[in-house]
Parts: sequence; structure tokens; C-alpha cells
Amino acid sequence: MKINVALRLRRDLRAEMIMFAEQEKRSLGNLGAILLEWSFEQLKAAGSTTRLFGQSAKRLNSLTRDRRLKNG
Repeated sequence: MKINVALRLRRDLRAEMIMFAEQEKRSLGNLGAILLEWSFEQLKAAGSTTRLFGQSAKRLNSLTRDRRLKNG
């Protein structure tokens, strides 16, 4: 069973992903699904985003923090 997922992406990242998907002869949705599945397996193996990204997790958190969370 498949479901729809809505994501917010930076414009430059979306454009780059579209170009890469076209090179791979895939749709953006298909590329996104592949990347999401693969990255989630990596996250589960690592146990946390901090362990997965190491020192770069601080930089990643500043770029992607969820503004809906009070302390996020």
C-alpha cells in the first residue's frame, strides 16, 4: 500500500532533485520515495539523527529545525 506524503523543500534543492531524477529517467516522486526509504533504513541502523550525521548534525538541525516546535 502506498500513501501520499507532502514535503517542503528549498527551491534550489527541489530543482536539483528534478534534474537528477530526469537524468535517472525517474519522476521526482519516485526518486523521493527511493531516497526516503533508503535514508530511513540508515536512520534506523544509526538509532538517531545525531549518530547518523555526527558533528554535522548541529549544522543540519539549524537548517531544518521544525519551526512549529517551541524549542525546536
